[in-house]
Amino acid sequence: MVSTETAPRQDRTTSLFRALLRMPSVLALLIANLLPLYGVVALGWDLISLIMVYWLETGIIGFFAILNIALATGAIALLLVPFFIVHFGGFMAGHLIFLITLFAAKPGASFSDIPGFVREMIASNGLWFAVVGLFISHAVAFVIYVLIPWLRAVWLGTLNTRNVEAGPIMMAPYGRIIVMHLTIIFGAILVTVFDNRLALLVLLVALKTAADLWGLLRRPAPAAPVVVH
Repeated sequence: MVSTETAPRQDRTTSLFRALLRMPSVLALLIANLLPLYGVVALGWDLISLIMVYWLETGIIGFFAILNIALATGAIALLLVPFFIVHFGGFMAGHLIFLITLFAAKPGASFSDIPGFVREMIASNGLWFAVVGLFISHAVAFVIYVLIPWLRAVWLGTLNTRNVEAGPIMMAPYGRIIVMHLTIIFGAILVTVFDNRLALLVLLVALKTAADLWGLLRRPAPAAPVVVH
């Protein structure tokens, strides 16, 4: 039993531990979002290059969502993961067609055009380093917010996948993506109106970074260790 004298100290320890756990993911997020900024300032990326990087980041979010579903739901993931892949893949394809039509001046774009368009954009603009940076950023967040608590639950014998509500877990990526892309679309419209000016492309990166940071800090804090007195 924790005494009333030690309870405040335990609370402070827990808060500090959770804050320290957040720091690597926040730092990785900020560094990863500087890479598209480098592409804009140093490599001359235009609006559609930025949009393509952020669309590919949507796929990264989906990948780690699949891992989260698999860890959280146990055997039922054999049914949920294929459903999520089809649903999320359709969402990504439809979203890219919308972005291409709106910002790449290709009103006749179809789903069959997507693979060629993506390959061309990556090859011609060298987008890989930004995509890899964003992947690492999301991997760090996954380890801190999902994998470590999962391993801790396995170690303590408290893991229970039978009573998990799969719906909120499967829908969680969409909430973050919608906020992110609404921010991107708002910034992209400004860039388009003012003819791809560098300052507004930088503003778009800043808006997207702020949206990412807001979404990360809204996540439940990582689990703290059990403190015994």
